[in-house]
Amino acid sequence: MSFQAPRIRKWPFFAADGLFLALAGGIVASGGGFALEGWELSMVAVCMGLGSAFGVWPFLAEYREESRRFEAREFGSVLEQVRRLEEVGKLVSESTRQWQEMAEQGEGVAKSAEEIAVRVREERERFREIAEKTDAKERDHWRLEAEKLRRSEREWLGVLAGIMYHVFALHRAGKNSGQAKLIQQLDGFQGACLDICRRVGLSQYVVKAGEAFDPKIHKTEEGRAMPKNPVVRETLAPGFSFQGRRAYLPLVALAEGKEEERKGKEGSVS
Repeated sequence: MSFQAPRIRKWPFFAADGLFLALAGGIVASGGGFALEGWELSMVAVCMGLGSAFGVWPFLAEYREESRRFEAREFGSVLEQVRRLEEVGKLVSESTRQWQEMAEQGEGVAKSAEEIAVRVREERERFREIAEKTDAKERDHWRLEAEKLRRSEREWLGVLAGIMYHVFALHRAGKNSGQAKLIQQLDGFQGACLDICRRVGLSQYVVKAGEAFDPKIHKTEEGRAMPKNPVVRETLAPGFSFQGRRAYLPLVALAEGKEEERKGKEGSVS
């Protein structure tokens, strides 16, 4: 901002100054030199004063104008600084408001993150509980199913072993009958039945006569007296193993070891 004061024309003042000075000089000259008295002296003084005033007046006026312009310029500078300070204050206020908004948003985000973390922990605990309950239910279910399968397996093994007991008894009776054709037919029938049993993992075994009795792997008829040095005299019912494990022990008839050995020697001599 610039303040331009109008320039004062000095020549009229200088002309008036010269005029008054000339008038004063004329009065002095007309009065006979410097021996003036009364009104002439007063007029000379007035003319000299007015001439001096007109000579000084434009410079005083310019000084006042320059002073006003300087003051106006300084005032404008002050106004500009005040305006800038107001702008700075507005910027500070705006920055403070934005900072407060950002702080509030940050608090909201932190609160939301904390709530999310709490929900995640709750969901994780709930999922773990559900998984544990589901696993427990699944284990109970499969345990029950396995027990059903084992019970069903035992039942059909018992049925199959019972059938094979009858087949063995039938084959034993046929051998005791001495009829060759019947024995041959029963041998084939028993072989076919044993082959079917082996396909499902059930194997039949018969204890050889003369084998030492072992109560862990053999069983005898109830109520029978136990002979001395017991050995197997005859297999009354076969034993069975299922998938390599003993399932049913064979039922055997016992005899004394010496008697059985003597009978074996007599048979070999004859």
